Amino acid sequence: MLIKAFCIDFNWDITGPAKPGLFTHADPAEHVRWYKDLGANTIQTFCVSYNGYAWYLSDVAPRTPKLRRNFLGEITELGHKEGMRVLGYFCLGSNPCWEQQNSELVHAEVNETTYKIPFTNLYLDYFCRSVQDVLRKTEIDGFMIDWFRPIRRGRWLDCERDMFRELMGESFPANGQIDDATRIEFERRILERAWVRIKEAVRSVRPAIIWTNHPFEEANDPVWNGHRLLREVDWVLNEKPETQLLTWLEAQIGPRTRIIQNLCGWKNHDASAWKTINTSKHGLYGFAQADPDTTLPSATYTPACAANMRNIAIIREAYRKLRP
Repeated sequence: MLIKAFCIDFNWDITGPAKPGLFTHADPAEHVRWYKDLGANTIQTFCVSYNGYAWYLSDVAPRTPKLRRNFLGEITELGHKEGMRVLGYFCLGSNPCWEQQNSELVHAEVNETTYKIPFTNLYLDYFCRSVQDVLRKTEIDGFMIDWFRPIRRGRWLDCERDMFRELMGESFPANGQIDDATRIEFERRILERAWVRIKEAVRSVRPAIIWTNHPFEEANDPVWNGHRLLREVDWVLNEKPETQLLTWLEAQIGPRTRIIQNLCGWKNHDASAWKTINTSKHGLYGFAQADPDTTLPSATYTPACAANMRNIAIIREAYRKLRP
């Protein structure tokens, strides 16, 4: 089946990460109608948004303040009634809520809105519990994991030195320096351990689609060339506008992995690129920032939103033309 997906994005507002509770007046039925009108067959919404707060009745992640209803549970039920898949979202590389409680395990010196949580076993314990919780409490078909990447660091934290010993079988160099080849191998092992733990956590509860946003910076990224995650993940998204990356990705994935191309969300996206995608092999996707008033995409909320609305119109035409 051709994947025709979209996400009304609750992660951000005009100033940066969305404050907890910003979009809690969203109506699941109105959102499902919007996705259906678009022609989507796959809704991507939120288990836990970037700020670290849950959109369902979580007992692991803190619930979004002023959450009026089980948003994720309701949109999943309504979406299924319309014959659509419903997938959620987690951000692995950053979680401001968790970071505040575990400051010694976070690279606080780097920019707020970037990937900065080392994938220690302690953090993976929390993340996996959250994943299992949502799979038990809702009927979502799966979820996207965003920022599944090597973190950005200004220095090596003590917890990373411990991870080096765990994963490389030797102590971190006393001088605090490792060469590029060792660093790349270390990053690969960090990412592989995280992937295996998350995959096993999911499979221990029930079948679900695991979807990663583009973890790679560019084609031929040495951290990702031949990596186990790309061979085993169910879906992988190229969020970037550069469709040339699909050729490299095709050589990295396993036989069951689906590649999806993003068409909307960045200022340099042109959704007309769907015409160049081999939709017999690859799925399509778009996202757009939600307006805080309507909780739906808006042409006027920010200057970038006007471009999103142009691309949404193209996606609507494409999704209605393309057979499932």
